[in-house]
Amino acid sequence: MVISSAQLLKIMEDLGSDDLKRFQWFLTQGVLKAYTPIPKSCLENGDRIDTVDKMVQSYTLDGAVTITLKILMKMNQNSLAEKLKNNI
Repeated sequence: MVISSAQLLKIMEDLGSDDLKRFQWFLTQGVLKAYTPIPKSCLENGDRIDTVDKMVQSYTLDGAVTITLKILMKMNQNSLAEKLKNNI
């Protein structure tokens, strides 16, 4: 994948505050079996930058992109998912 953390952050910046909270909730749920859920305490009070940093730290950049795509689709944020796919 040819995407940077900054590009992933740009996608996250398109989420409203309620959507960000929902996105973080999905991260704690174990959306994909290959990726361990991130503990809720690691995301509490986290902004978009903190969320991207935690995903990259937990899953590597490729994994963070994969899980972001999956969560965006679950949230019916298809236009953001498509925008992310176009950057890969």
